[in-house]
Amino acid sequence: MPDIAVLFKPSKKVPFEFTEEHLARIAVAGGGAVKRFETEEELLESGFAAEILFTWGGSGDMPEKYCRANGRLKWLHSFSAGMDPVMRSPIARLPIFITSSSGIHAVTISETVMGYILAHNRTFPFMFRMQRERVWAKGLTRDPVEAIGKTVGIVGVGAIGGQIALRARAFGMRVLGLRRHPAPAPDYDEMFSGDRLAELLARSDYVVVSTPLTEQTRHLIGAARFGAMKKSALFINVARGGVVDQDALIAALRAGEIAGAALDVTDPEPLPEDSPLWDMENVIITPHMSADAPILARLAVDFFCAAIEKYGAGERPPNLCHAPVA
Repeated sequence: MPDIAVLFKPSKKVPFEFTEEHLARIAVAGGGAVKRFETEEELLESGFAAEILFTWGGSGDMPEKYCRANGRLKWLHSFSAGMDPVMRSPIARLPIFITSSSGIHAVTISETVMGYILAHNRTFPFMFRMQRERVWAKGLTRDPVEAIGKTVGIVGVGAIGGQIALRARAFGMRVLGLRRHPAPAPDYDEMFSGDRLAELLARSDYVVVSTPLTEQTRHLIGAARFGAMKKSALFINVARGGVVDQDALIAALRAGEIAGAALDVTDPEPLPEDSPLWDMENVIITPHMSADAPILARLAVDFFCAAIEKYGAGERPPNLCHAPVA
């Protein structure tokens, strides 16, 4: 029965809180002691040598000192989906399991993506500005367009992509997907392999990037990719800022190679105040909050408890990013 350390400090950057009820549920699933700490220093000073560490892994400093010092540690689970900070750290060289909570954010991120599409289609950003200026703006901007009959191309067919596809189909849209092994998937009309990215981009009215950031996907979308898109296309990034060459994006927007962009992630973050993206009227910027919602804490705990049960049964935990050498 494993002891579990929960390392979590409330922050405006992390959109939920772990309650005593959550900790009690984790204790039932694990069967051992469960203790919560707000800082790595506090955890180190406690001397608590947990077998499992449940922590944030999406950004900021990783608990490297604790992971190296704790010889009993066998598994680090993150309640983040993006794991690049963990996997770039020395923790990734330790003989432990490292897993993510990929998938729990799919519903909220997909709702945000549809919000971007509808806001762009119906010219809401312009209309909101006119509202603040008390201007009845009918006829002052381009005509609104409809979603029905349009095509959305999703680069990264995972849990998030699947929920986007489901919602896009509900709006009468055609859905294209891209992934390494192009097997059919529910709610996708066509699936493309990685070497057909340019074809997917050329056929899409909305391009949504939801792929993880890896060495293979860094700057996956650059100048040539923007050049392959329709001039009427809306580009949406809910993955990681590093998946996109941001200078190339700015150049494409300035040149009119694409119609607009909706960015929940940038490179770097926060987006610097002098970035030209702030002043572009055809760009929607949200501060890495597409997944944020009160439901996330429950989803994160649900996922973790199910993973603990698999681990306790001798199985490898799900969403494996790294495993000890057998």
